[in-house]
Amino acid sequence: MGFDVRIDKQGCLASGRCVAAAPEAFGWDEDQLGDVRPAAATLPREQLIAIARNCPSLSISVLDDARNEIAP
Repeated sequence: MGFDVRIDKQGCLASGRCVAAAPEAFGWDEDQLGDVRPAAATLPREQLIAIARNCPSLSISVLDDARNEIAP
């Protein structure tokens, strides 16, 4: 099962918690805001939920295959 992971760029505070938690799945865009990498879709569900809920601005959304938001 893959996931659709998104970052709301308007809300992102660039704290770097997502990058620190999973540098293979999150990085920085050209504006130094959080950016989702392709590997994010393959992380375990619980890890993605924890990362999304640890975002200080709750700017990370995780959607399942049915397009239901499962986090934050």
